[in-house]
Amino acid sequence: MPRTPNTRLASLLAEAELTYDALARAVNRVGAEAGLDLRYDRTSVAHWLSGVRPRGQVPNAIAEALARQLRRPLTPTDTGFAVPPSLDEIGLNWRGDVVASLAELGRAEMDVSRRTVLRHSVYSLAALVAIPNWQEIADRSQHAPKATLGRVGPGEIEAVSTMAEAFSTLDDKFGGGHARAAMAAYITNDLTRWLRADASPENRARLHAAAAEFLYLAGFMAWDDEAHGLAERYYLQALGLAAEAGDPLTYATVLRGMSIQASALGHHGEALHLVEAAESAAKSAAQPRMRAFLAGQRAVAQAALGDRRSAVASLGEAERDLESATSPAETFGSYHHAAFSFQEAHLRAHLGDVDGAVKAMTVSNRRRPAQERRSRALSTALLGDYRFRAGHLEAACQTWHDFLDDYPYLSSGRADTALGRIRRSVKRHPGNAAAAALSRRMDGLV
Repeated sequence: MPRTPNTRLASLLAEAELTYDALARAVNRVGAEAGLDLRYDRTSVAHWLSGVRPRGQVPNAIAEALARQLRRPLTPTDTGFAVPPSLDEIGLNWRGDVVASLAELGRAEMDVSRRTVLRHSVYSLAALVAIPNWQEIADRSQHAPKATLGRVGPGEIEAVSTMAEAFSTLDDKFGGGHARAAMAAYITNDLTRWLRADASPENRARLHAAAAEFLYLAGFMAWDDEAHGLAERYYLQALGLAAEAGDPLTYATVLRGMSIQASALGHHGEALHLVEAAESAAKSAAQPRMRAFLAGQRAVAQAALGDRRSAVASLGEAERDLESATSPAETFGSYHHAAFSFQEAHLRAHLGDVDGAVKAMTVSNRRRPAQERRSRALSTALLGDYRFRAGHLEAACQTWHDFLDDYPYLSSGRADTALGRIRRSVKRHPGNAAAAALSRRMDGLV
């Protein structure tokens, strides 16, 4: 039967002033963020315009690619690909029933048949734009019970915090891909039930704050496993719970995590906006350690955008705040001297100072707490990358051997990506003995 041309897509393509090739490249980039190996070209776009509907998550990737160009939210229906509500939409609207969205996220992660779809859900820049400043939502906290399914008190609140500490320890040692199914089961079976239970106003606020921190950790672990769309959805639900708790510091902590994720994906303008929003939420309530973390992240985003003067000033601000910090480091998302040097290394790399990046990352590794195996492995891989960029192949290979010492213990998408980068680097020097030895060791990994 003859196809019906997709006039909606044609109209958006003309409005965005994109060629067929440009749209195909943009869709491929969005897909890569979601872990999809898409290789579309101008012929593919012509097929879509003729009425062919692409499979799976691709309509969502097309909508996101056009949304980024037009700077407004779009759905697959807007682009002419009418689809029923899908897993890709779960959790993006954090202003609605947060607990219902959270329960659906948890169930989807527990269901093997749905987990893969959720893992490859599209990372949405439009969702970031829709996040309000703390001042816009500070008076919207909703502490009234959602339902009366039992009653919660200090015991349940402490249980949530204790479970967060346990999962954080696993994350530090084994990576974000470890025990995520157990985390989803806890969210689905316990956390959402308690969030719907009756509680005093004080306990309800404390429970929502503890749950927001738990979901921040869930988002961070999904990000570490490079499930970027899923991570974003957990972060958004954490923002909703922090807002209901009336907790600006937790709100700021979540925005900080979202800024780091945006930086990692190359969305540096959005990363700067998010960290500035975090600083606005935290204001004078933040202790020096938190102010230091935020200023350091701001410095990295500014450096990535080429603003050398502001970046250096922000890094100096972070250093001064860290030196004045007396509060203990947080259970997760902690900030210490190793983290500061890690940020400095990123800043210097963005500004083209590769030798400075090597020195800063070396300091970061020396100061890294022993229990942070995953963070140590990733910073070690980056240190090798910097040495390789500086032209020191043998030193890079030796550093990458140190990364391989930690790698077998990790379930982490970021660690897997680092291994792929190392493989590609050493393949460029097949005649070098150090590179060949490292390549043989990588070939032997299970």
